[in-house]
Formats: sequence, C-alpha cells, structure tokens
Amino acid sequence: MKSLIYQGVVSHARMTPLSHSFQYPVYFYAFDLDELPELAKGNPLFGYNQLRPVAIHDQDYLHPGNATLRDKLGRVLREAGLSAAVDRVVLVTAARFFNYVFNPVSFFYCYGEGGKLLCVLAQVNNTFGEMHLYLLAEPQSATAAGARVFVADKQFHVSPFFPREGEYRFQVSEPQERLDNQIHYYQAQQLAFIARLQGEAQPLTTGNLLRTILKHPLTAVLTMPRILWQAARLYWQRRLPVFTKPVPDHAMTIRPVAPTLLDRLGMTLCFRFLSRLPQGELQLFLPDGSLQRFGRIGAKPSLQLAVREYRFFRRIMLSGDIGFGEAYTDGDWSCDDLPGLLTLLAANEAVLNDRSLVTAWVGRWLNYLRHLLRSNTIQGSARNIREHYDLSNDFFASFIDPSMTYSSGLFASETDTLAQAQQRKIQSIIDQAGLDSEDHVLEIGCGWGSFAIEAVRQSGCRVTGITLSKEQLQFARRRVQEAGLSDRIELQLRDYRHIEGRYSKIISIEMLEAVGHAGLKSFFAACDRALLPGGKAVIQVITIPDRKYTAYRHSSDWIRKHIFPGGHLPSVGALARAMAAASSLNIQSLQHYGLDYAKTLVHWRQTLLSERKQITQLDYDDRFLRTWDYYFAYCQAGFNARIIDLAQLVLHKPGQPLERP
Repeated sequence: MKSLIYQGVVSHARMTPLSHSFQYPVYFYAFDLDELPELAKGNPLFGYNQLRPVAIHDQDYLHPGNATLRDKLGRVLREAGLSAAVDRVVLVTAARFFNYVFNPVSFFYCYGEGGKLLCVLAQVNNTFGEMHLYLLAEPQSATAAGARVFVADKQFHVSPFFPREGEYRFQVSEPQERLDNQIHYYQAQQLAFIARLQGEAQPLTTGNLLRTILKHPLTAVLTMPRILWQAARLYWQRRLPVFTKPVPDHAMTIRPVAPTLLDRLGMTLCFRFLSRLPQGELQLFLPDGSLQRFGRIGAKPSLQLAVREYRFFRRIMLSGDIGFGEAYTDGDWSCDDLPGLLTLLAANEAVLNDRSLVTAWVGRWLNYLRHLLRSNTIQGSARNIREHYDLSNDFFASFIDPSMTYSSGLFASETDTLAQAQQRKIQSIIDQAGLDSEDHVLEIGCGWGSFAIEAVRQSGCRVTGITLSKEQLQFARRRVQEAGLSDRIELQLRDYRHIEGRYSKIISIEMLEAVGHAGLKSFFAACDRALLPGGKAVIQVITIPDRKYTAYRHSSDWIRKHIFPGGHLPSVGALARAMAAASSLNIQSLQHYGLDYAKTLVHWRQTLLSERKQITQLDYDDRFLRTWDYYFAYCQAGFNARIIDLAQLVLHKPGQPLERP
C-alpha cells in the first residue's frame, strides 16, 4: 500500500499591501494512481469514479472528460514536449467527500525509471470555476529540508486581491511520511504572499480513513466557505482593493468558467442568428475547444473567432452589436483577422442585423437613453470632446502621422505612406477652397494645428482656428509658435455657436460628427453668419446612408457609447435639409472617399499595435488598447462594406465677394 492520508494544516500569510494570515486544520491524500482500482475494491469508504463517502473521479482533474487520469496526464506531458516514460504517478489532493470537493491546488508527482522524479504538475483551481496547470520540470534549487524549488511566472488569476502578474516559487517536497509544500508569490521581486500545505502521513487503510472522517467531519466541506470568509474580511473589514478578473489567455488554462443558463440560452440564439450568414465562412471556437461552422463551408473569406468566455453569448443576446464589441474589449473573444471578421459581418448586415435579436431590445433602449444624456449642448459638447481628445497628446502621437493629422488621408496609390496621404488631403482642401494670401480662414475644429500651419505656409492666408480640447489647443499653439506663424494663426478655445468675426473661407475637417442631429441647423446657421458673401466652405465629414438615417438617429452603437460620446454621423440628405432650412449656403460639389478612410485606419491600427509597449508606458492598460483596436477595425469594416462613407463638400454662399477684412 503506497497511498497515504495526511492530517495537517493549511496556512496563508499575506505581506502586502497589508499583513493578514490564517491557519486551518485539513486532511488530504497522496494517491498512487495505479492503486486506485484496488483501493476502491478493498476499502468500502473509498470509491474510484463511484459514489462513496470518499472518492476520486477522473473528471475532476486535468482536461474535461472521463478519460483516465493516466491518459489525461500523458496528453498534458506530450503537449508540453516531455517524452520521458512515466512509471509511477502520485496525486496529492483532497478527494470528494459525499460527492463534494473544492481543491485549490493538487500535485501530480511523475516518477520515471528507478523512482527518479521527472516533474511535478500543479493543478490550480480558482473560485470562478477555472483550472490552470503549472508544469514544474526544472528545479532552480533545493531547500535545506530537501524540497525542490521551481520558478514559474504567474499565468492564472486566483485571488481577487492580487493582479495576474509576478512570479511563483513552488517549494515542493515528495509525498513521504511528512509533506510540506509551499507557494511563494513575488511581485516586483518582493515576497507578497505564502501559501503552505503540510501534514503527517498514515497508510490509507479503512480504519485510518474512518478515524480521520470522524475526527474532522466538516473539514472537507469548509474549504470554500473559509476562502469566502477570509475574502470578505479582507474586502469589508480591511478595505483591500480588488482586481477585476482577467479573461484567461494562456494555453495551460484548460478549463474555463462553465456556461450559465443565460449563457446557454445566448449560445442557442447566437447560433441561430449566425446560421443566416449567406456567404463566406465563420469558424467559431468555443471555450471547451469545440468548433461550430457558419456560412458556406470552405468558402472565402474564412474567418475564425475564438470565444474565451461563455458570457460572450449572453452579452450579445442582451446588447447585440454593443455587447459584441464590449465582449472583445473585455477579452471574451479574439480573432486573428479582426477587420476581416467585422467586414464579413458588416457586408451581410441585411441578414445579420442585431435588431432581429428581440432579447436585445432592452439593452438597445438603455444604451440609447444613455446616448441621449450625452447631448451636445454647449457644456455637453465640451465634456464629450474632452473625453475623446484630451486622453493624451502622446497617445495620439503614437499612431497618427508626424503631422498630427487625425482624419482621413487621400491615397493616390497603394504605395503611398500615411504622411503622403495626409499631405494630399490637406492639399486637396486648400485647392478646393482656393486659398490665397488675401483670405482669412476660419477652421472649425483645428485639432493639433496641422491644416492651419500648412495652409499658411502654402498660401500666406490668415487662419483663426477653434477647438474645445484644451490638450489640443496647448499643443497646437506651441506648434504654431515653433513654426514662426503666430502672426498669421490664432487658435481659440471656443464653441462653434460662439464664433466671432467674418471670414472669406471656412474649413471643417471631421468636426461635424460631434454636432449631433439637433445641432446641424445651428452649425450651418453659424457658418452662414461667419462666411462673407461669395465665400466658400469645405467640409469633410463621415456620413451614413440616407436609408439608414432615421433608424440610426434613434439608436446608439458601440462607437457612440465607448469612443465618441455624443457622436452622430449625418447623412448627406440630412446635411442638405439642415443647410437649406438654416442658411443660404449651397452645395457646389460633393466627393466620396470612404475607401481612403479604410486605408487610413489600416495604418493607424497597425501602428497602434506595433507601439503597444510604448502605449502601456503611458499608463494605458490592455483593455484600453483592445478598445482602440476594435474601434479602428470596426470603422475600417464600415467603410469597406460601404455602411459609412467619407464626404467632402464644397459649399458656396451667394453674393458678390466683399472687400476682404
């Protein structure tokens, strides 16, 4: 008989950010896997894959399923590249007690020929229902008591009071008469936490098992309540802050959180929804590794979507398009070709419209009401603009071109750089406006000053620029001063509704999207008042098709909720109607450049992802980066599928040009 039962204690000691410790009595086992069938036959209290007072079930360990522990362990070792023959395996664990068990950590000791310890596999379970494996194969050192010390990066979220970063040092002793296993957790090379399991062994006989159960009748079922009690003390009594549970992203996290009833309902509805896909192929990988296919099998494009958390389905069921985007930013799903996937879905919007998800009705209305609360009043506009543009000048500089132009470029060829495309766009607007040295230009939404500086350099005109972003204003004023153009360019913190003076030309590059439907008339009325007779205005704006405009007006979407609060894409028809109702302006020309914007977004996204390390040094986390990754891919898909477009309008004010001021 090689299997053992241990009586001992488990203890935790926290060193940072505050001291906290506890210790509880426990009993646990060391099972020789080869003995499990015989133990079940010879011990009436013990069962192997049976309903007994104490039992070991294969399905509780390693990969899901009912394969034997030996087979599962062999799979893990093979996939890890360990080919040495394993002669004997000892499992240190807590067994089921009247069919219940929660094992924070179990250890598989793998022995080779001659009893040599080849490796130890630590199976860690958290209270969320996830399971992770740490393969400990190369000890770094040994303690004075003979325990092997293994070092591993922390790859799995266990305690809500520690982040998923740092390093573990496993001190593992072999399961003999005494066992003393410790896990030391280090943050930034500082010891933060110690978990320790120790006990004295007895042979696993019927008598020893019975005496242990009678001595500790509740110990086996108290593990989870004790964890929750200590967590409550830390949170409510000690006021220790918590970390949001990250989505598992490591291959050794082999069991995700199981789907809830709502998740399963969402899965059914999503599968039914995606079954309408008429072209292309979507391969949907579930957290358990299974695959669902939609569309035409083998058709192009063929895209893969990997679901990491089952709550993904619930979020789509309850919030449609917005829930889909939020699930991405939270890490619930991933895709190797995010723009391609979103383009496939957008191109099939006619049959994959989330409005057909009746279950998302409440979520749609709640998000729409939230959008209405971000109306573009004078105070509201300032707040909405600050939330987007005042993030950080350094952040925007990390992905836009050196001219700091945050709008679409115009590409003449596939070989154009982003800087060349932006220069061509600025040149196009200068040419369409017909700027010369006599012009006084009003730029509504001057950004970081790139257009104003280039326009003055080329034409000698004067420019007055207005913005609602304090960060942009300070940066742009500094650039103007460094360019030596302070006598020709004046930049102001001002709302378009408070424009002063009159101008021969007006330029507005992708600012109109921040006005809102209710503000379109007041925008054109303000332009009409500011523009001299015979003057021109050049407006570049992202638009939505007229056929979609009414539904769009009375809804929200992921972009308006998470990127541009208060944002609103007008249709060309809506622009024309507002212009006719509130001004004397006429549309002189209209051009579309939607595909150029898609190319611009490709450049921004690729640069953003390549600068990930530098951006995180600006104190932006992975969720923030995923948000902007999704934003760029989402917009790229919209332009590629022609759901949205980019318009350049040249407007004219009737009358003879007056003497220029």
